[in-house]
Amino acid sequence: MSKITIKEIARLAGVSVGTVDRVLHNRGSVAPQTKELILSIARKNNYSTNIFARSLKLNKTYNLAVLLPNDNEYWRSLAGGIGRKEAEYEQLGLRLDYFTFNRQDKGSFLASATKAIAAKPSGLILAPLLREASWQICRQLREHGIPFVFVDSNLPEAGPLAFIGQDTFKGGYLAAKLLNFGFPHGHDSFIVTFKEFDSFNKTINERIEGFRAFYRDHDFPESLVTEISASPDVRELTGLFKRQGPVHFFLPNSRAHQVIDRLAPAIERYRYRVVGFDLITPNKACLHQGLLDFIIDQNPALQGELSVQAFYHHFITRDKIEPQQQIQLTIYTKENLIP
Repeated sequence: MSKITIKEIARLAGVSVGTVDRVLHNRGSVAPQTKELILSIARKNNYSTNIFARSLKLNKTYNLAVLLPNDNEYWRSLAGGIGRKEAEYEQLGLRLDYFTFNRQDKGSFLASATKAIAAKPSGLILAPLLREASWQICRQLREHGIPFVFVDSNLPEAGPLAFIGQDTFKGGYLAAKLLNFGFPHGHDSFIVTFKEFDSFNKTINERIEGFRAFYRDHDFPESLVTEISASPDVRELTGLFKRQGPVHFFLPNSRAHQVIDRLAPAIERYRYRVVGFDLITPNKACLHQGLLDFIIDQNPALQGELSVQAFYHHFITRDKIEPQQQIQLTIYTKENLIP
């Protein structure tokens, strides 16, 4: 979408170009109501210049804390989106401090959260992956009057300023739909999770709920769905080599490539169908090779950008914030993947 021009702002506000110029450059006398109207139009239409940004600055610093894992490409991409917006809004007084945690360790999550809250941030960006621990953190944030934004996963009843991410239930439902195209009576499907990372992850659980709901809604026998909790080397799947027909796999996480590494010979021979999440580098390679059929991408970089933008609107422009900012369920195949 092209950015609005000064001339277009003037037309929408019913004033001269000179008046708009005086407001955006913060010079000359303009009636308060007119000034507010012009700034409102500029904000809503994403007008941005360094001069305009400086005119909004409130001579106050807002320190935001970021509480995320940092153990794979998905989370690093999300943090990268946060970093890009940090650079854009730095001159307006937004500063970010990063706190990482181990997703396999509830204690690590709580310890990092305690450090973040002790820093007395103006706001907090976090991924509430562990439900009970996240509740504890959110209670502390509310007690300290610290607004927070959720990314990746949502706890709506916790009262975040905004949630930015996908509808995880629909994500699982979509995966089941993709795996069952062409099979009017349903097909055997294996849901593969990983013991170390997925056991307490509410996002994973909600995707699995959505996947199973598709089978129920279409009157497919739920016995067609089998869950496998795998170790890192995915040795639990070795027995599937004995099956003399197609097997379908749903990876409700970013590790489709690990399953494919184990099953590649069988995938090629028996035309297995595989659906996973997240357009990370090893998953893209599997798509290119034709070993992975579908990837549902969450656009983590955009999540990161929008999370900082939510605080920009909350603290700087004072605009109303959309509490549910859902990221589109984007399906990638070998054919629509740009190298």
